[in-house]
Amino acid sequence: MLKINIGRWASVLGLIFAVFGVDANAAQRWSTKICGVDQSRPAERIFAEPDSKHNWREYRGVKEVPKLENDFGEFAQLWTSHDGNVLISVQAPGEDFASYTDYCFDSKGELIELRFQLRTAWGWGYRVEGPVLNGRLAPKKSEFFNTKTEMPITKPEQADDIPDALKPMVYLREVQLPFSKLLPKA
Repeated sequence: MLKINIGRWASVLGLIFAVFGVDANAAQRWSTKICGVDQSRPAERIFAEPDSKHNWREYRGVKEVPKLENDFGEFAQLWTSHDGNVLISVQAPGEDFASYTDYCFDSKGELIELRFQLRTAWGWGYRVEGPVLNGRLAPKKSEFFNTKTEMPITKPEQADDIPDALKPMVYLREVQLPFSKLLPKA
């Protein structure tokens, strides 16, 4: 069972990367190239919904975020680029897998690119990324992969057991995010 106690870690990303083996360098390259954001610097804003009983709220720092409940808690970080793009990275821990979604919104609050990964405790993951065209994700990359080597693999049989988990939540506008009321109005 994956237990995430954010207050014990300097960075949620560091913990998630350690537990599920997320490639931090790949995430950084994507966020810099696509969204113009340096994801290695501390997030400007931090949000969390620790469980299904409480609403999203903003936290002053990672250490203030309460423990996230598996399969119900979510954590989000926000960075703004010099040209007004906004990168929002959402992580959701689970009992057997965790999901990571990076949303790049333009200065008008419209989703322009998405990067999603699902990493399982079974040693495989699924990733998809690409631009959003005419209100739909247009994947440039979509593949299953080995979480230790990051190399592509054929679709694991277990993937058919969790079809909904393999689909990223797509918010076409920043105002559709579940914590959008906490964001400044454009």
